[in-house]
Amino acid sequence: MTNNGITGGGQGSIDLAAFRLTRNTNEMIHAEIRALYNYWESLRGQRPCPYRSEVDPRDMDGDARHLFMLEDMGEGNVRFRLSGSALEDAIGFDLRGMSARTIMNGKARESFLALISETLAEPGVGYARLLGPDGVQMWEIVLLPLRSDFGRIDRLIGCLHPVSGRSRPAGDTPARFTIDSMWIRPVETASAANQGDAMPLAGFAEGEAPFAGMPVGFEAITGGLGEGQRPAREKPVLRLVKDED
Repeated sequence: MTNNGITGGGQGSIDLAAFRLTRNTNEMIHAEIRALYNYWESLRGQRPCPYRSEVDPRDMDGDARHLFMLEDMGEGNVRFRLSGSALEDAIGFDLRGMSARTIMNGKARESFLALISETLAEPGVGYARLLGPDGVQMWEIVLLPLRSDFGRIDRLIGCLHPVSGRSRPAGDTPARFTIDSMWIRPVETASAANQGDAMPLAGFAEGEAPFAGMPVGFEAITGGLGEGQRPAREKPVLRLVKDED
């Protein structure tokens, strides 16, 4: 992957490479973060990522209240499609339909969008350690790419959880986060040809059927009729039917 600088609003160029750290999955600290990562890996197999339709919260070991799902709508517009109740309590409102920028504070907003964009483009595992509003409490967030049923990698499932202590209950000051560190790890696949768009799932696209000749009983007509050559048609007649009963 090329380490590109990504332009952020009002803060110049964000060099994502500056946030890259060499770590392994054991350094995902919280059990909920690791549980989601392990579940995603089990679905992925040797592919770059699983399909969104393969994800079933009933099969997960973790707590769904800390999970969320994002969709990339294009041109930097990334929005929450789903969010767990613990996230809504921490942020202060229902996140569905809101921009991914909503949970971040100040300059961290553009850095977070850069992390999302690179995670989808790689595709890879996106991870960040965040600081809460008090600047002390550490949180973890993991971003895991998914394919839509039409084959594009444009969705992410993620988990946001404090490393220690409790989540912020409803009624507390709404949380906004800053970034302490973040990284992306490219995924290993069976073939580089698996990158990018994939075939849509069955039922979402139809292949072209080969032409096997004209069916019996049908006759091909070549050419067309010129002006004045069209067969005369009877004019339609409107009839009024009267009920005598």
